[in-house]
Amino acid sequence: MKDAFDGFLRRLSAGAIALFATLAVASPLSAAETTTIDGTLSVRWGDPHPSLGSGGGTFFRLQADDGRSLPIEITPQLASVAITAHGRHVRVGGTAGAGIAGEQSFQATSLTVLPSPQDEQLAPAALTTKKVLFILLKYKSDAQTPHSATFYKNLTNLDTASTGMGIPAAITQFYKATSYGRLAWKGDVAGVGGLAATGWLTLPKTKTGYANCGWKGTCADLDGIAADALALVKAQGVNVTAYDNLAFVLNDDLDCCAWGGGYTYGGKHYGATWEPPWGQEAGTYVHEFGHSIGLPHSGWVYYAYDSPWDQMSRGTKPTQLVCGSYNSANSSNAVTKLYCSEPGSGFLTPYKAYLGWVPASNIKTISTVSTTTVALEETARPLGTAYKEVKICLKGEPCTGTTAHYLSVEARIANARYERGLPGNGVVIHDVKMNRSSITSNSCFFNLQFGWAMTIDSTPRDYDSVACSAGGRAYPNYGLYNAQFGVGKTYSNTTLGVKVQVVSSSSTGYTVKVTKSK
Repeated sequence: MKDAFDGFLRRLSAGAIALFATLAVASPLSAAETTTIDGTLSVRWGDPHPSLGSGGGTFFRLQADDGRSLPIEITPQLASVAITAHGRHVRVGGTAGAGIAGEQSFQATSLTVLPSPQDEQLAPAALTTKKVLFILLKYKSDAQTPHSATFYKNLTNLDTASTGMGIPAAITQFYKATSYGRLAWKGDVAGVGGLAATGWLTLPKTKTGYANCGWKGTCADLDGIAADALALVKAQGVNVTAYDNLAFVLNDDLDCCAWGGGYTYGGKHYGATWEPPWGQEAGTYVHEFGHSIGLPHSGWVYYAYDSPWDQMSRGTKPTQLVCGSYNSANSSNAVTKLYCSEPGSGFLTPYKAYLGWVPASNIKTISTVSTTTVALEETARPLGTAYKEVKICLKGEPCTGTTAHYLSVEARIANARYERGLPGNGVVIHDVKMNRSSITSNSCFFNLQFGWAMTIDSTPRDYDSVACSAGGRAYPNYGLYNAQFGVGKTYSNTTLGVKVQVVSSSSTGYTVKVTKSK
């Protein structure tokens, strides 16, 4: 099942890890001054329109304890570790720089997470419900309203589809299933009339006042939108502090992208999303909410967003409905259909384990020289006592923490809701490196927003990395669409001293034999 992300490949542009937001910085540092600053770190990911956008980027911003708001340049070597500090109280060391258009930035050379009683618990023992406030925002002089307030409530809260509104799946449905009942979302909507929203709030600037570029650019003033929106919401009597996440809902396009990550307001860190109309659907919100709780992308083996095994990469869309339309500013105000999808790929098990959704008792960790046979239950089945992951520690590498490097083995079967879009069944193996340095060059990557997990392809070299195409191969016989290992297949890496053999399958999963020789 190819989706429109394939259209990105011929519109390549330079990506960057170090990008900047557009708030002025109070009390500027002297140029090239070396210092340390304490504050709350927010990470933001920009994900391009699936067929029109290009570029994107990962932004880092520090809300300093002294009140300053600083865009942070992060080196490629520090980027993955910085992502693990999303929403945390940190100490950043480095030097002041000029930034963009004369604005000051801070070039980080070190980052340390500081203990804080406000740190979010990443290992919930039972259901946690996050409250998200959807804020309906119209640009000045742009009166269109793509959806009603009820649409956003249904998109978030329903435990069943709302096909009458073109919604085949709701956000909380996906998260309840994927987290094994550990995370749900409860959405309220704010607009004119406060929480009894009867209309969209009007921002004080036009679209170009916040995002003066189109599909090819990364220019959205996310902080400006957030600050203006929260002033409007406060005037409507809404208590923002009652929420965990803020969803800034725009009535027209931003720049290239939909955005997910974090925002600090009034001394509190919130998960945050900034969504143009084309991103206001479950498939995109699932991805951007994932960023808001600290998940990066995965894949980036052959090209950007190349993994169909994870909604934090390309994901899949087994069901898609027309759910509205809008006049797209980035497309010369052309009437553009809106599509709402059912997410079809779930999240990777190592990412779920990172969030505390998979207990240690459901992970078989192999750290010594041995041969071990393990029955792996498919990831989409409810959590019981069976193993959901084999974690293979590597010689000379830490197996836990922010510098961990290990192999993850999981069973995937496309027969359950939120995984029924997978391109096939089998065992999927990932190389997980929590401090992976950024990709520095490859003509097939239009941005470099890699993550911790890179899929190990069972059929390597079946993608044309010169022409950046499938090379005439039919779906799913190229790239990571056929990355799974079936019965009788073996992954062997003599350098790592690891062999994984898929021995057999059942209706509930696969049995693997893992040989660790180093």
